[in-house]
Formats: sequence, C-alpha cells, structure tokens
Amino acid sequence: MNAAHKIVVLVGSIFLAVGVFVGIIFAIVAEPGKFPLAMLSLPGSFLLIGGGMDIVVAILVHNKKMIVKKGVRYPAKIYGYTENTSVRVNNTYMMDTIVHYFDSYHVEREAIIPTGFTRGAGMYPIGLTIDIFEYNGKYGYDPDSVRDERLPGEEELMDDKPVAPDKLRLVAVRCPNCGSSFRAATGYSSKCPYCGNYLNVNM
Repeated sequence: MNAAHKIVVLVGSIFLAVGVFVGIIFAIVAEPGKFPLAMLSLPGSFLLIGGGMDIVVAILVHNKKMIVKKGVRYPAKIYGYTENTSVRVNNTYMMDTIVHYFDSYHVEREAIIPTGFTRGAGMYPIGLTIDIFEYNGKYGYDPDSVRDERLPGEEELMDDKPVAPDKLRLVAVRCPNCGSSFRAATGYSSKCPYCGNYLNVNM
C-alpha cells in the first residue's frame, strides 16, 4: 500500500467514523420510536463515501497482490523515476519507478512500476536490483526484494539507449561463439543469452 492508498484509507475511515458518530447523535436526540428517514441521509452519506473509499483501495491492493502472485518474475535494475500525474499529494505528484530488465527472450525492456513515492521520501537508490512481476501487461513488484545485486549484463540495462519497443529494431542474429540464434537490437552490443558472449549488431 503506497502513500496515496494510505491517505485515501485514512480519509475514508474518518468519513466512516463521522457517519457512525452522527448516526448515534441522531438516534439519541430522536423521539423514542421515531427515527425519520430524512435523518438517515446525513450519516448515511458519510458511511457510503467512507466505505466506498476503503473498498476501492482494498480492490486496488488485491489486484496488485494478484499480479505478484500470478505474474512472471523478472529481476530488474532501478533506472530512474517519473511523475504519476494522476495522483497529487501535498500539491506534488507521486513518483513511480522506472526499471529496466531482460524479458524471457533476453530483450531489454523498460517498465514503470507503481511505487507511489512522495518526492524525495523513501525512494530506492538508482542502480539497485528489484524483483518485478508482469501479468497481462500490468506490473507489480516486491518491495522486500530491493537489494544490491549485480545482474548479468547490467551494463546494458543501465545505459541510455532507447528501450521502448517502438524505438528498437530487433533482428535475428547468430552467436559466432556458440552458434545459437536469438533476437537482438540493431545498433547496440548484445549479450548472447546462452554463452554470455557479446557481439555488435550493425544496422
């Protein structure tokens, strides 16, 4: 649960508490045996709003847990941060984490994982390794997996070449060392996923 989720849960809980408190007050001041439906509208509104907030956060957290549970795990390098312009806390945007990783074809990919950091607070150091999970095109992560681990080929992951699929041109290549075939991005040095040999893939 990130900072934005915690704030929404806190606000929702406050609405629930106010709704219960107002409902109790109305029940006390109402005449015995009489509780007009109109008196239910105010506490009922607070209860609905607060309960709705908490339910939405519970669904979002559940969906994130399902991505981690059912998704494919990839070790990734923390590459940088980007603003999540859909969420603002204290008049500043939340920060999501940019990671680079090799997919199952050993093609470098970039993903944005929804860490939801407050700018400058609790952000992971760039260059550390983190486990991410991909499920149906959505990404999750394990916050307890952040570690200082060197990954094979991490020099490629941490360089500044474009890694968006529409910016890379992938071609089939054959490793001169072991003879295996794999896909690699043109214009860059790529590592053979089978023997670890590096080769330059020309345009």
